[in-house]
Amino acid sequence: MMSEISKETQAKFDQGVVESIWSENGELSYVIKDGLNIEEYAIVIKEVLESQKEIAHDFAGTVTNESRTAFAKFEYKSGWFLEGLADGEIE
Repeated sequence: MMSEISKETQAKFDQGVVESIWSENGELSYVIKDGLNIEEYAIVIKEVLESQKEIAHDFAGTVTNESRTAFAKFEYKSGWFLEGLADGEIE
């Protein structure tokens, strides 16, 4: 079940994101079009991912532009209720 995000946020994501890349280490990064605000897109990408709830673990992701001249990080929180069980956070 997806949380609601605004149509504007989804449209911004769809228009600005060029590709997503999974590294061999399982790290997720996004490439956005040159000229866009890296920090703003880190927030947009985080919001879209968290609304989709397709990834069941928390992770740190990155955003870079096509020229690879700027980057930002974002912290994805899955929101899955079992997250933290293995760490003893939930009894």
